[in-house]
Amino acid sequence: MKPSVILALTLCFNASLIAQDTKPQIEEDIDKLLPIPSTEFIPPPPPKEVPAIKVEAATTRTLPTHQITVLRGEASTLPDIPPPPEPKPSVPGPVGEPHYLLSFGATVYDHRISHVRWFDPRTEKQFEAWCGWDWTLLSPMPEIVLGERVSSFHLFASNIDTAAMRGAGREFKMPEHPELVEGAFSITKGDENDTEALKALIAIRDFYLKHKERLGQIRQAREEYQAAAAAWHAAHPPQPQSHTFWLKPHRGSRYLKEEGGER
Repeated sequence: MKPSVILALTLCFNASLIAQDTKPQIEEDIDKLLPIPSTEFIPPPPPKEVPAIKVEAATTRTLPTHQITVLRGEASTLPDIPPPPEPKPSVPGPVGEPHYLLSFGATVYDHRISHVRWFDPRTEKQFEAWCGWDWTLLSPMPEIVLGERVSSFHLFASNIDTAAMRGAGREFKMPEHPELVEGAFSITKGDENDTEALKALIAIRDFYLKHKERLGQIRQAREEYQAAAAAWHAAHPPQPQSHTFWLKPHRGSRYLKEEGGER
């Protein structure tokens, strides 16, 4: 990247941090913006018992390890289900700027530096960048706000532990990348002077820096939940079980038109 572009990005980064320190901010409700998920794993409930119904017909299929039984009960005596209401005609609203989806793919190395790829639907251009922050923390980010425009945010990110890769005896070498301090980025594919691309990365970077601690708490909670779920499933391996399904047709349903339905 040209020295002038790197300098511009650095100045933009510093100006953004200064603005965060000097400009009064209206804090969002952090619990609504970035809720921390529960770490408690709730085991699945046991199967329901078959209710007391008058069986009209029964079908059983025997498999090598279990059985599947379908019980057909007598029809309900409740009134027929009313037809759905007529849909209301839609009134087109004012034509404004379309709502875009910005989808990013990120390969993160050691939760430190990220190689990011994305497509800008506004300009139909492809971009790549190296970023000095951990993109795997950004999955809870709900949207990207760029002035008056709000774009949906979608992210697929994975982390590579370089020490673990080399420790497993694999030959591994990181792709060539610029050395970046935390919060800096360098566009390596696409127009590096594209203001929309710069605004999107700056908005994502600022969101990360502002909520880094909260994003870390969310990831920790998810990891604790996944560990608890894995421990429960390891202690309760799945066993083949017989299943029973029961059908109680509603009066007037299509089941009553089948042979033996009206008796």
